[in-house]
Amino acid sequence: MKTRLLILFVFVGLLISIPHIFASESFHGTSSFENIPSEISRHFPTTFDIKLQYTAGPWGLDDVIPVIEISPENAASHVSFNFEPISVNKNSIGRIPVTITVDPAIEYEKIFLSVSFEGNNSQAGLLKSGWTDSLILSLGPRDEISQRVDYEKIPWGELEIKSDAAIFTKNMIPRSMVKAGEQFFVVQKVDFSKDNFAANSTFSAVVGYAFEKGQKMIPFPRGDNVTDAEHDKFSEDSRKLRNEFYQNSKLAKSFEFIVTPEKPFLVKSPFVLPESGTYTHQFFKKLKNSPAVSESSMGGTTVVEKFSKAIGENNICKNENFRILIKHDYSNVVCVDSDTAWTLIGRGWGL
Repeated sequence: MKTRLLILFVFVGLLISIPHIFASESFHGTSSFENIPSEISRHFPTTFDIKLQYTAGPWGLDDVIPVIEISPENAASHVSFNFEPISVNKNSIGRIPVTITVDPAIEYEKIFLSVSFEGNNSQAGLLKSGWTDSLILSLGPRDEISQRVDYEKIPWGELEIKSDAAIFTKNMIPRSMVKAGEQFFVVQKVDFSKDNFAANSTFSAVVGYAFEKGQKMIPFPRGDNVTDAEHDKFSEDSRKLRNEFYQNSKLAKSFEFIVTPEKPFLVKSPFVLPESGTYTHQFFKKLKNSPAVSESSMGGTTVVEKFSKAIGENNICKNENFRILIKHDYSNVVCVDSDTAWTLIGRGWGL
């Protein structure tokens, strides 16, 4: 009988908040989980939010992070989390975006997360939360790659997008530079001209994108002595790159739709670039049965490991008198004034 009671207590502990009775230095409050999908993918990173507010403790905390324990214990080696520390003041609300990645080989259908928090105070040092919250996550099917609809259709005109495709944050802010390991979204226009339809009022079309690390673009021949043959070779190589780039990329997605010229729409799809550096991207559209891409936009995407808090979500310095400077190894991007920028460039910063 005692054994049964002990097992019941441990299980319930995963579902309700438990105070840290023995914590000598702690802060107290509440937390909750937001944007939890019905299923966590076994093949694609998934992002959700942890919201917390503490009402008892020091006035401010820095480097606040979630401390996540996984049950069953054997599942822990198949699950990883990515998040950034935040600063939060007493009685204010803080949000921590968390990206979870699950190994497809995991044998469980559900996992249990027990989440507490740690933060630093300049006077008290490292503090632990006086509460623990828990969450049950259902894992998607193992063969979901063939079943998953990994996009969202957005009505035409609901979102302003100046080009055929663009990168956005989860709050739908346009972004030219992204953070390694964090989820962002590609939004593409699904609009075809009437010339594409010939005698048919509808047809099947493919819209997609691809990323590849490194500079893969073909340089345009320049100079006074460039020959027609060099221009012809550039055109042929560019055509070949447009039609083969997305097929050879390991970071590519494409979606098939039945389209009409009178009803364009937007498609939004999540992506994660795992490593910092320079990537070449391609946004493309094509007819399903055509081997050639009908429209293609290619360019570069910069991926960094860490963003300064002085940079807004739109990739612009919050202080308009400062400029953005990226470290040569893509490990950091900061906002600095002109004098500091030249000092850092002298130390090897800048691309």
